[in-house]
Amino acid sequence: MIINIVSLVSLEVATATSTILLGALALHCLWKSRQYCHLPQPPPSSFVFGHLFDTWARLAHWGTRGDYPQPFLSWTEQYGGVIYLRQFLEHAVLVTDPVALQHILVANGTNYPRQPIAMDYTRDVVLGESLISVDGKKHDVYRKYLNPMFAVSKLKTFVKIFNEQTQLVCQTVLDPACDTNAPVNLSNMLTKMMLSITGLTVLGYDFNKSPTALEAYEQSMLPITPLVLVGTFTIPGFLSFPIPSLVKRRNAQAALKKILMLVIHDKLAAPNSDQPKDLLDMILPHASTDEAIPHTLTFMTAGHDTTSSTLAFVFSTLASYPQVVAAIRAEYEKITAVYGSLGSWEALAELEYTHAVIQETLRLNAVAFSTVQRVSLANDNVAMSNGSSVFIPKGTTVVISIAAMHRNSKYWTNPTDFIPERFVDGTPEWNADLALRGGKPHVFHFMPFSMGSKNCIGQRFAMAAAQLIVATLVSIYDFKPTDLRQEFSGVSLRPVNVEMTVRRVGAPSS
Repeated sequence: MIINIVSLVSLEVATATSTILLGALALHCLWKSRQYCHLPQPPPSSFVFGHLFDTWARLAHWGTRGDYPQPFLSWTEQYGGVIYLRQFLEHAVLVTDPVALQHILVANGTNYPRQPIAMDYTRDVVLGESLISVDGKKHDVYRKYLNPMFAVSKLKTFVKIFNEQTQLVCQTVLDPACDTNAPVNLSNMLTKMMLSITGLTVLGYDFNKSPTALEAYEQSMLPITPLVLVGTFTIPGFLSFPIPSLVKRRNAQAALKKILMLVIHDKLAAPNSDQPKDLLDMILPHASTDEAIPHTLTFMTAGHDTTSSTLAFVFSTLASYPQVVAAIRAEYEKITAVYGSLGSWEALAELEYTHAVIQETLRLNAVAFSTVQRVSLANDNVAMSNGSSVFIPKGTTVVISIAAMHRNSKYWTNPTDFIPERFVDGTPEWNADLALRGGKPHVFHFMPFSMGSKNCIGQRFAMAAAQLIVATLVSIYDFKPTDLRQEFSGVSLRPVNVEMTVRRVGAPSS
């Protein structure tokens, strides 16, 4: 009897304590939200969780619903360039106004470091501290010694690898597919090709020749479900939870780290007396083995995943635009007539229209659809395009939707249409967009690689590789239309399904 009474009292105390704590949290949340009453707010789907399931959970369903980049685009067009969102206990602003972005990313960028939980995620992805997982002075130090690795003089030495791997894919995958009329999973092909390219350029290692390494790398990617996405970006330490898919991922990460350590050990044991051949050769003089692994994985992940996703979108889109394909082929023939091939940096620099095709693809399908979230260190007044300003309180999470900005009808004519000419200076399409923006260029309206001191260090690498691959493959093959729904891979946006049939240019249709 006494035990029952004690148990009942304990239960009542626990219930009362929980009620008080939840009440206190609710009151704190309501008090905090008053600081944002000056900002427009879309109605949240949940009284308790606010917009949490409208953002992270919804993007996990883009691949099945086909509604990318919602709800961010509709919110932006209805409520404006700075919007208040409550993601459970987190207070955030969604920013797409170009003048506000210039302030946040450049003019007052030191007041907006990356969000700690977002950096925890990137540290987990790259197994430690690197350019994408640190902030402040350490970021500046890393950027200073990594910048020379992506200088044009270094990138020129990689063009040969881009070309060789592209030709290898033609010989081993696309030519046989043409002969047999068998469908090709272009997404898998491009992923493996870019993994091989980044492996060779970053650390002199061909992942495609090592099935174990390839499997470890692929399984180290984040499994995408609403639970995983919401948990990863709202619950500290979530990625260490004993969830089967996360346990499998951690085991793959351990195997991948072991492989990278062996590669680094071999390099250190047999130093090359010649000039550095890959990026790891340039990193090792500045870093220990443990420090070099995160830098290596940063370039591997960013270089292969985002570029292969971009290429998959390019080929998926081009299948429906024969006039664009014809223009790419004409440009290819003109340039190769002068240079003999695309195997030089100078030849790649002439691919103006192909470059525009890739830019337009990135506008419509921003593989980095949002920058890493920021958080304000101090109260700030942020200028807006219309001449007004908005107050952003200290501790506010800043969400930047590149995808919504890229499709905003305020800045782009016919924003959902694929029009590469809008990125060719002086064309009617270029001028139409320019007029819509009041004569302002597309800087801070088009940000596929972000902006400011934390922009993508490897963007010239990615664009050069993509230009060579697109121009070469389009000059040789025709690709059949496919599914263009988008999904989030955990690192970037990618097409859901890119299984296509290919045939050589000029070959009769079957």
